[in-house]
Amino acid sequence: MVRSMGPISEVDMTYSMDCYFRQSWVDRRLAFHAAQDTLALSISMLARIWKPDTYFYNGKQSYLHTITTPNKFVRLHQDGRVLYSSRIE
Repeated sequence: MVRSMGPISEVDMTYSMDCYFRQSWVDRRLAFHAAQDTLALSISMLARIWKPDTYFYNGKQSYLHTITTPNKFVRLHQDGRVLYSSRIE
């Protein structure tokens, strides 16, 4: 989800963008049975699960948005589907 975009430089062929980058994948090892359909995981758990090694092709510069804590969330579904979101500028 794009929050904002610009400025755009036609001379340098560059632009800047502030967005929420969301990814979803299935890891059957994380499947669970409980009353809740989904679990919100802490950011510390993010370091303990497999994540895709995603990169932006031809990206010049990017960084993860942090204020006092990283701007990320992780949600786990019963079937092992993981939803991961991070704010990138």
